[in-house]
Amino acid sequence: MFQSIAAFGHVLTIDLSGFTKITSLMVLPVAHEDLAIILGGYIIANNLMPASLVVASIYGGMVASDFVLYGIGAGARHLPWLRRWAVNDRVQNFADALKRNLFELVAFCRVVPGVVFIAFIACGWTRVPLASFTIASLIVSALYLPLVLYLVIVFGDALDDHAGLWAWPLLLCVLLVAGFVRYRVFMLDETR
Repeated sequence: MFQSIAAFGHVLTIDLSGFTKITSLMVLPVAHEDLAIILGGYIIANNLMPASLVVASIYGGMVASDFVLYGIGAGARHLPWLRRWAVNDRVQNFADALKRNLFELVAFCRVVPGVVFIAFIACGWTRVPLASFTIASLIVSALYLPLVLYLVIVFGDALDDHAGLWAWPLLLCVLLVAGFVRYRVFMLDETR
């Protein structure tokens, strides 16, 4: 309780550098959630901001990016130019699985990079109820973020003792390689 009050007090006294960190943590999940989590882990491990503020910023960015993608899919139903840009065969293929397995699909999208764009646009395109999508996004993000952020902080801090300045770039490379392997293992392209 006292840590959240202290974090709120920290927000009130934030400077330009803190504002930049918070903004980066909120915007970066739109591009790549793992990068935002690594940046958050670095900020927490080096005591640059309170952990609760970092988690809230990343969580807000993750959920907001989910809604942006859902909105693109919903908009594609009404705007032909957006439909041509956003809806392809992969989005159409996800349409059937969405309504039956929404929680599993959102969890799968958090683990496998690159799938989130297709799946969440397909949710908006196929009229998955916004309330169900909201609940799934909030719950899965709330479970995924603390687990992965904790692992990043632990491994980053342990690497920092051995690799020094190179620990966090090394962790970024490991995460990118793991993302590539996850993408190759779970690739949804039929022309493998």
